[in-house]
Amino acid sequence: MKFSKLAKESIKFYVYGLVNPIDDRIFYVGKASANNRAFDHLRKNAKESRKTEKIQEIRSLGKEPRVELLRYGLETESIAFEVEAAIIDAIGLENLTNEVRGHGVVRGRTAAEEIELLHGSEPIEVSKVTEPCMLFYINETYSITLSDQEIYDSTRQFWQGVSKDNRENLNTKIALAIVDGVVVRVYSIAAWFPAGTTMSSRKFNGKPDKWEFVGQQLKEHPLLGRLLVDDKNNPIKNMQKGYSYLPRT
Repeated sequence: MKFSKLAKESIKFYVYGLVNPIDDRIFYVGKASANNRAFDHLRKNAKESRKTEKIQEIRSLGKEPRVELLRYGLETESIAFEVEAAIIDAIGLENLTNEVRGHGVVRGRTAAEEIELLHGSEPIEVSKVTEPCMLFYINETYSITLSDQEIYDSTRQFWQGVSKDNRENLNTKIALAIVDGVVVRVYSIAAWFPAGTTMSSRKFNGKPDKWEFVGQQLKEHPLLGRLLVDDKNNPIKNMQKGYSYLPRT
């Protein structure tokens, strides 16, 4: 199926869902602009992902996923991004095959306690952090609907470029999970392993030279709940995904 020219002119920017006809549940949410992007996911040569695995599973049962428009006629792309992110948050990332929460997640679904943590956190200058730490930025995957295990796994996996010296000698033994500049979780780093070799709630796609650590959550660590800032009191939140080190040399 595809939209006609007249339909495209009417729907403008839109947010869509791929629906499992077996249980009528949405398993993927996306956005598009007056085009047939929503149907591209259903092509036979689609890139391998959790989404395509779900589509194949549905087809193996003799069914076909449905495309449903959740909101359409949206005037701008920014509005569509906001709607997409809100729907993903409402359903819960763990209940979808989307890889990330979407745009604007710093204003997304958040418990009152998390709002206080993220926006009422006492700042600390990174120059005053003397304990060696790895900072893992998990803005794209963090959600209050995730379990502690899922947040732990999104923090510790799957990272490229971790040096051999650091992996073998454990020069850095503290991992900080960072969301919008705030330390939302602290873990010890006990050992590093090749990605995909430890028990996890996530699936590894098999890309080379990626690593994951194992450790324990440190609920009483002094950096937990602190907002990391520079010497001008600006929050350290310039990365959406990746890692860095403290103290900086």
